[in-house]
Amino acid sequence: MRGPGASGSLAFVARSAVARFEESPSQKERSLFSIKKAAVVAAAALAVAGSVGAAEPVKAGGVRGPGQEVRFFNEAVNGFLDSAKHGPVAITWQANGTEWQNWVLRPTSNGYLVEAKAKPDKCLQAIMKPGSEVPLVPCNVDVPTQHWQLDRAGDKYVIAEATDEDYVIAAQGNDSPVVKALRDNSPRQLWDVVSPN
Repeated sequence: MRGPGASGSLAFVARSAVARFEESPSQKERSLFSIKKAAVVAAAALAVAGSVGAAEPVKAGGVRGPGQEVRFFNEAVNGFLDSAKHGPVAITWQANGTEWQNWVLRPTSNGYLVEAKAKPDKCLQAIMKPGSEVPLVPCNVDVPTQHWQLDRAGDKYVIAEATDEDYVIAAQGNDSPVVKALRDNSPRQLWDVVSPN
């Protein structure tokens, strides 16, 4: 799931649905159900594919476009990436179903800002030193170290720095801060990207 991209198949489904809706008036009622069904199928296909192509890129000056809400689960520590209710850094924490574990992917020109749902306008930021905790700071599209790539690794993803994909976010344990680590695709660096619902 590298950066945002337009989905040709979604455009095809939308055009087909509109064409069917423009049929004779007697068919409009039946077609409306088909349009809704096609939209649900298209949305499900995009969710399975992990696409966020419908979201708009983040614009300079803090004006954000819509983003996709996700959760990141790490099997190695059996915890979700969490925005830490009482702390300035991201942690992993056992599943609790709260917004502290929800993240909004805000598309940028080369990846995503990863914004904490429970801490609006706070984003993950890479820091210089490997092994250091990953802080939550005010979101700023003009700061390159706030841009992340989601790179597929088998059936999971690594959350890699967009400026240097050799560095990723790694879990240390539940109730522990996540850290910047040299990428080796070890279990603590592999995340399931799932819907919050």
